[in-house]
Amino acid sequence: MCLYVLFASLCWGFSAGQTTTATTSIQGQFFQVVTFEEHPFAIKRTTNNETAWRGFCVDMLEALASKLQFTYNLTESSDGHEGTLHSGTGWTGAVGDIVDGRADMIVAALTITSHREDVIDFTKPYMEYGIGMLMKVPDVHGSYDFWAFLAPFKLEVWMTILGSSLGVAGLMFLLGAVRNKLTRGALEDEDLNLGTTVWLSVGWITGDIAVPGGISIRVLALAWGIFTLVVVNTYTANLAASLTVKSLQTSINSPDDLIGQTAITYGIEEDTAVHSFLQDQDGLGTTYDKMWTQIQTHQDGLKTSLDEAVTRVREGNYIFIHDGPWVEYEVLHDEANSCELMMVGNTFLHRSYAIGLPHGSPYTEELTISVLEMKENGEIDDLTTKWWPASGCDLHGGSNSVSDGEGHVIAEFYGILSILGAGAGLALIVAAGEIAWFNWSVKKKKVTPATTETQEEMIRRIVRECLKETKLEECNLEDG
Repeated sequence: MCLYVLFASLCWGFSAGQTTTATTSIQGQFFQVVTFEEHPFAIKRTTNNETAWRGFCVDMLEALASKLQFTYNLTESSDGHEGTLHSGTGWTGAVGDIVDGRADMIVAALTITSHREDVIDFTKPYMEYGIGMLMKVPDVHGSYDFWAFLAPFKLEVWMTILGSSLGVAGLMFLLGAVRNKLTRGALEDEDLNLGTTVWLSVGWITGDIAVPGGISIRVLALAWGIFTLVVVNTYTANLAASLTVKSLQTSINSPDDLIGQTAITYGIEEDTAVHSFLQDQDGLGTTYDKMWTQIQTHQDGLKTSLDEAVTRVREGNYIFIHDGPWVEYEVLHDEANSCELMMVGNTFLHRSYAIGLPHGSPYTEELTISVLEMKENGEIDDLTTKWWPASGCDLHGGSNSVSDGEGHVIAEFYGILSILGAGAGLALIVAAGEIAWFNWSVKKKKVTPATTETQEEMIRRIVRECLKETKLEECNLEDG
């Protein structure tokens, strides 16, 4: 009796297994597939009220249907979006179509999230990606920094160089004074005063290396010369790098940079995975919580479509945050607009795309295996190359950079020219002052001899003046 029960159980299990396998095979099945428009995954074209689809996901769906031998009808999701959960109304978009039984499969740029995992099933990912930032390429010819020649060094470095120059000049003067004092004039350095030491310290920077004074001062001058050698060469290298190639770099490269400024606004698309993620960050105090707070206050914080977002980006001073593959596609295919778009910084919040199916679908495993096979045999890579070509616009705006062969405009030298002009004007003022001072001094010292002064009286007067100036040896009295 026991053997009969066991044999009957085995037979039932085997027949049940055959029935399950037969009924759950994807081969010959028909699926109502939904997608939503997002370049280049699904691109919609309507002609004479007939809609045709093409794109990465459409090609992948055709390959899967051919491999697994199933048929399908591809339509757009109910609201044209991927779908988010709204309190009171439930799921919207493509996810809502699956939940409400209007569709059997989602083949699109559908992001795997924890909320969606609760209501639908996902295959293994067919693509991993990160969130990117789309921005209009800055106009390198729109404005110029007149003080770009100061850019190689920060303010504290310039102040350090100035302070060091004055310090070395003062130390040289003190060394000369001490040597002269302690040797009772035996080691007196001619023409060494505070003015000449200041000029000497500056002269080392500009190339004038004449060093008056004794060995100790020359040792100090040598050390200062080594210092200025490093400073001048460092400045030259940095200045050449900043003037020769102006790479289009923005001060924004990450979400932290975004929330730390107010000059550029930014936004996202409604009813997307990014939208849901940022909403979940509300009140957590994270960087993304601050982003979400600012997005809600921006006039262009939430966009209803990607076309609307791109139009706003082209107007300038705006960054649109969306999936990295879409950002890359928009940039690479912007040749018709002279490559005015660029991706800012690197991607962040790395996630995955997958095919969506109803909860408990018996076809998830077969689709997963086929997706993995397509990744392993290079079919997914081929589709990626097809829709994200290596040619096209530069992803980070480099095609619009100004190279050394393009030359420099005069506006870039207004700053240094203004300094040269100010120096020339100051020189003229100083020269006028020197001439006036000289004429005034000569007029003051000029002595008009009296008509009654004899030659002997004149000689005595000259001798007295020489004695007063303690330079009697310079007076030539041979004519007397």
